[in-house]
Amino acid sequence: MLDQPIDKAHEKIYNPKSNCMIVINGAVYRKLLLEGYMHWKEERLLIPPLHELPILRSYLSFISYRIWNIVSERSLLAVVNEKISLLQILLKANWHNLTLCQLLKLCWEREETKVWRNNILMKFLHHPNLAPSKYRPSALYDTFTKTNVLEPEHILALARALY
Repeated sequence: MLDQPIDKAHEKIYNPKSNCMIVINGAVYRKLLLEGYMHWKEERLLIPPLHELPILRSYLSFISYRIWNIVSERSLLAVVNEKISLLQILLKANWHNLTLCQLLKLCWEREETKVWRNNILMKFLHHPNLAPSKYRPSALYDTFTKTNVLEPEHILALARALY
């Protein structure tokens, strides 16, 4: 249904709010964008606003096969409309930790994921309310990165604390 070829004049997209297909640039489409929906054009997805959690969770479950494809082809850190990453959307929707860990493992050794992991660790270790203040954050950072002991579930726990 989401991957069917469509006439360009009446190109349609799935509306997660009504479970119907709607015309892109039509009245309903424009109204949804005003309500905070995001049209991720590269992936042909209409993402519900983060505050509409029931619709967002239901929709993410509905497109879970697409999420796996996006992560395997691009990244879990793929950015939607230069605003928010797919990972941040999944975290805001309180997506299942086991699934998120599996998705993270798909791109764990990619350079952008390594940079993201290091940034999360740095933000955590230097965060005044979260970091263990009696230790030197730089020394802990060096220890964690050199020993490579933090697995996806550890990094996700830190990311949840920060997002």
